[in-house]
Amino acid sequence: MVALLALAHDRGCEAELAAALEAGLDAGCLPTLDELATRFSRDALAPPPAVSVHLPAVAAYDALLLAGMELTP
Repeated sequence: MVALLALAHDRGCEAELAAALEAGLDAGCLPTLDELATRFSRDALAPPPAVSVHLPAVAAYDALLLAGMELTP
């Protein structure tokens, strides 16, 4: 069970793994952990997804702090 949870977390395939396990239960046989690891393996050569982070201006934090001070009694 712990290995299945780790697989789902590490590979980001929670829903797909649940569907595969449910299909196996419905068919009366469950795949082995090795089969699931192979099925949900990541392509080692695939580039990581692009992540874009937009940082707000520092002045925006000052505005939040000032607004918070106005709310305190």
